[in-house]
Amino acid sequence: MIVGLIAIAAVAYLVGCIPTAWIALKLRNGKDIRTEGSGNVGARNVYDVTGSTALGIVVAVVDALKGAAVMAAVLWLHPDSFYAAAFAAVAVVAGHAWNVFLRGKGGRGLATALGVFAVLNPAFIIIWGVAYLTGYYVVRRNMHIATIVACIGAAALAWSTPDNAMTATTRMVIPNATSMRVLIAAVCFVLFVRQIEPVREFLRTSGFSDDE
Repeated sequence: MIVGLIAIAAVAYLVGCIPTAWIALKLRNGKDIRTEGSGNVGARNVYDVTGSTALGIVVAVVDALKGAAVMAAVLWLHPDSFYAAAFAAVAVVAGHAWNVFLRGKGGRGLATALGVFAVLNPAFIIIWGVAYLTGYYVVRRNMHIATIVACIGAAALAWSTPDNAMTATTRMVIPNATSMRVLIAAVCFVLFVRQIEPVREFLRTSGFSDDE
């Protein structure tokens, strides 16, 4: 069983590694997105570099479809294996965040995670959205800080969600509600780690420093 789970995770990781933003910018102007703008391989940086809202949206949608496609495939092939879905979910987001084809450079993972939960547990997207908006408007109007707040807040809200609600909103049979909460926490952890660098940069440019 463990070999099968590793194989599923490996395939999901490789799908996550499809460098949508890198391909888009190469086709657009021949540039390497890793050396442009923030260097992030994601939709926001594509928009910042090109100024094209349409191209940014296309990249975000395709990145979300990577997560959705992986989840749809796993639910179709292994409808009774929550662990297959869990391994695939974390792996596809990690593949987007740390792309082996781009020497470890990747995106923040938000769009891919959105695609994952759109298929697996859409209710979590609402929980995430509430936590994100709280972080953005209450803590500080910065998307990276809001994302960190959302990672912590959404994971905490998942753990406080009643078992029957967690089970009812997940689109497959799960061993127990705790299993789904652990998966949510794992994905949130990946997203959290990818926000640390931009948050440090934001704090530095905002007048905060390690010396203060």
